[in-house]
Amino acid sequence: MADRVQLDAVRTRREALYEAIVGLEDALATPIGDGAKWRLRVAMAVDHAAIRIEEHAKQTEAKGGFLDKVIQERPRLQRRVNQLKVDHERLEKAVDALRIAVSLVDDVDVPAEAVPLRNQAIELLGQLTRHRQRGADLIYEAYQVDIGASH
Repeated sequence: MADRVQLDAVRTRREALYEAIVGLEDALATPIGDGAKWRLRVAMAVDHAAIRIEEHAKQTEAKGGFLDKVIQERPRLQRRVNQLKVDHERLEKAVDALRIAVSLVDDVDVPAEAVPLRNQAIELLGQLTRHRQRGADLIYEAYQVDIGASH
């Protein structure tokens, strides 16, 4: 069984992802108004999300880390663990693509470019939310622990 320290670390990573989701959603929901300011706020939120996703994936997939422990203790959950690893790769690619899209927005004409950028970011938010749900389901199935209680 995963020990309390390991589950607390998972909760911490989960909380960090949640904060990145909320930060990105808040930035996207801000009225465009001053295009350069809006773009900067979105760029900062995307950068924060990228850091959190990368940290989450590295720590969760580390040799001897949480996902290894789940497979060791519950081999039947290998498919679910593999899905989370695929999620990590997709999330990293999606956030990298979003970073590029944000960097290409022309500050002078942000309103015209905001809709596709927002849609791309909203897709990332959905991917992050689904990933967090899959992780919570895995933990519950493996250890009968509700990891989602905090957020």
